[in-house]
Amino acid sequence: MRNLLILFTILTTELLMAQTHIVTKHNGDIMNVNIIKTKNNLVYFTLPESSEEKTISQFAISQVNEKSRNEIKTISEKISVVGKSDYGKVKVLQQSQTQGLKEAGIITSFLGKTKGDSNQSFLDQAEIRLKQNAALKGSPFIVIVSNKPRELKAIMYTY
Repeated sequence: MRNLLILFTILTTELLMAQTHIVTKHNGDIMNVNIIKTKNNLVYFTLPESSEEKTISQFAISQVNEKSRNEIKTISEKISVVGKSDYGKVKVLQQSQTQGLKEAGIITSFLGKTKGDSNQSFLDQAEIRLKQNAALKGSPFIVIVSNKPRELKAIMYTY
């Protein structure tokens, strides 16, 4: 009886661990993974042959196909920016949310702070300026590195 219980436990845990997902990224890559959870625009997963937890940005993933239910979920739409006028589509990410995206370069700009402007107003204008520069270069994601008045700097990311 004890052997049957152990065998049943092993078979059930193996079935639970074997639930894999097919992740399709926006750049066309396909990965077989076991998704654990989604939190803070990150997807936590393990590879089928490993138990090491890894992360990838939700913005890098197009869709997830859950094999056990034969269900396809769209995670994010691909963002395409064509020119400076598309700066509203550019997303500002944290450095931890860029896993799975490719670094496309660094953009810098200068924005003078006028007398009487609040700090929040300046930060908003700096973000808009960096988004416009990123949109001009066709990059849908930025990570702001510095937002000092004479030293606006961001890292651009793409699929």
